[in-house]
Amino acid sequence: MTEQTAESTDLLRQSLTEAQATVRSYDTKAQIVGVGYMFALNVVFAFDRALPDTGPINHLDLVLAWLVVMSPILLFGYVLYPSRHSAPRLTTEPPKALQRVLYIDPDDHPDVEHMIAAARDADPEQETAYELLKVSKLREIKRERFLRALFASGICFFLLFFSQATRAFFGV
Repeated sequence: MTEQTAESTDLLRQSLTEAQATVRSYDTKAQIVGVGYMFALNVVFAFDRALPDTGPINHLDLVLAWLVVMSPILLFGYVLYPSRHSAPRLTTEPPKALQRVLYIDPDDHPDVEHMIAAARDADPEQETAYELLKVSKLREIKRERFLRALFASGICFFLLFFSQATRAFFGV
């Protein structure tokens, strides 16, 4: 392995480590913000009890309220769903045959000897670049889903505020 190839592989490994850490951080953020959202809803509904009662709620209002309040919780959970195993495929496969030794599928490597042979045949630069692209696609999916959940929770809080303000000022 030439010095340039070694440096390139090291750079790819560092990038892969950073991408993996970012993917994990989106999972953690989604869990923390999701729980924080639920606690904040508790505060909002405590304030709601202080407002005047407007009478019985109809079925449509009930369904809409549940959709508005619950959708951010579901969206934060949706951030957690895509894992490395379900990462999207690359648009083009690499020209060189990959051994896929950085993310092991036990079905591809049935025993220790097969795994060792695959590791020996692997091109570190190709393997790392492939895994970096896969993890980066996964990171972008999680980022988009996390932002979608944040926006949905913001919309929910705005609608809850609007509903409470209408009740407080107009008794509706």
